[in-house]
Amino acid sequence: MTAKQTLPDPHTLGLQALAWLASDEERLVRFLNLSGLTPRGLRATATHPESLGAVLDYLLAWEPLLISFSEELGVAPEIIAHTRQRLPGAPLLN
Repeated sequence: MTAKQTLPDPHTLGLQALAWLASDEERLVRFLNLSGLTPRGLRATATHPESLGAVLDYLLAWEPLLISFSEELGVAPEIIAHTRQRLPGAPLLN
């Protein structure tokens, strides 16, 4: 990432990622199953910064999903990883 690149708003990116997951039933069901959330629980916590961070963590953990999301959004995967750092609970980057 170069110094001139501006990171997207982390809250907005998390919401975009969640909307992207929810736009495909198979992706959403897999996320719910792996996260242990119910649809009701997801709706209740969807705007919490910690939950949005978890959505981005989920995408970052599986490269094919990350690449698909980043291509659709037009944002490099590295930007998504750096933006994730601005939400609570982010793992430290090396």
